[in-house]
Amino acid sequence: MRIRSILSFASGTLMSRVLGFVRELVFAYALGSTYYADAVVVAIRIPTMLRGMLAEGISQNAFVPIIVRWKDRNLLWALIAIILSASALAVIVGMVLSPMLIMIMTPGFLKDPEKFSFTRDAMLITFPSLFFISSVAVQTGILNSRGRFFISGISPVFFNLGMIFVLFFAKDKPILGALAFLVGCISQFLFLALFTKDKPAKPNFKHKAIKEFFKNWLSLSLNTGFLQTSTLINTIIASFLPTGSLAYLNYAFRLVQLPQGLIGVSTGTVLSKEVSENEKRSVDNLQKALKFSSSLSLLSVIFFAFFGEVIIDLLFVRGRFTHYDAHQTYMATLGYLMAIPSFVYSSVILSFLFAVFRRKDANLGLAISTITNLLIAPILAKLMSFVGIALAVSLSQGASVVFWSYRIFGFRRWFFIITGVLGFSLLVCLVFIFIQPLTSL
Repeated sequence: MRIRSILSFASGTLMSRVLGFVRELVFAYALGSTYYADAVVVAIRIPTMLRGMLAEGISQNAFVPIIVRWKDRNLLWALIAIILSASALAVIVGMVLSPMLIMIMTPGFLKDPEKFSFTRDAMLITFPSLFFISSVAVQTGILNSRGRFFISGISPVFFNLGMIFVLFFAKDKPILGALAFLVGCISQFLFLALFTKDKPAKPNFKHKAIKEFFKNWLSLSLNTGFLQTSTLINTIIASFLPTGSLAYLNYAFRLVQLPQGLIGVSTGTVLSKEVSENEKRSVDNLQKALKFSSSLSLLSVIFFAFFGEVIIDLLFVRGRFTHYDAHQTYMATLGYLMAIPSFVYSSVILSFLFAVFRRKDANLGLAISTITNLLIAPILAKLMSFVGIALAVSLSQGASVVFWSYRIFGFRRWFFIITGVLGFSLLVCLVFIFIQPLTSL
């Protein structure tokens, strides 16, 4: 396992995540926790949900293993044509069905016609971004297969720059919050185009690897479908909660995504390539990847628990975003604490499972996660409002990680290390959630 490659990808990702923080600060300044913020979050979330089926997961876990094993330009261009054609079709269908999608995802918005109308208009702007997201996934997949991890890792910087520029004008014209997302996606695509220029080749749709790609794609679509079912459930529940709940969850999730991107995605991306090149050492490389990510995940949990509110208060409170909003975002962050190691482990383990074509295990784990979320999210939301939704995400994702670690290691050392890290994170999460009301007395 090449730690240097992980650090190369992570260094690029760190730059993009720092700008991601700036982007969220500007978003909070422009839209705060108003219904405009809730609406733009939903308008971005729906094409983002489809991204997992058509872009990110496919790039790392279906596209890269195939093109690393079969170094064939005709095969490469066949895969590019398949992915982009599917994405273009999804954009057209999504734009036509956008009102129906909003009614399904956020039925609570129906009681406010103005909020529903604004969400519909915002979604018509954000949906075309799906095509550029898929193009970016193909571009990063090509770069990762060539070992150019820094370029793919730094590319979200240009997404953030494009989005930040437009968001500055969204305070007076909130619909620009949706346009900012589209501009960001186009900016990232144009940057990567500089490094992935290549002469087209005749697509070979009859290559034997196409069948393997579709198997991985179908499995990944089911995989992502389980994840997005949980997201859908949680969005529906949150749409009935007080205004700002979706925004608080979104801001908090963006914070906890920092360690996921720096640790989990970076490690998983490198692991996917190395396992595809040398399957005999796949378990050894997985153990090294888990060892690298475990301690960093724990440090992230402790950091967000102790310093999360101070950071949110210092960075976010300006414009439409108040001190009260900062505290509510911190509470949502506490609910997500256990999700930090859970998502890191998921990124690493899923990269391993798809690289060795253990698709059944991958999907079983995510089915467990979805069922767990379905059972506990409504209960926890009723007891703890939006904090309960964040906690449900943490617990359900943790359940899938425990299953995967058992399937890979059995009741051996790494199973107990992983469950220990998750258990400690849950304990910290619950302690800090229940300390907060006591300190305010």
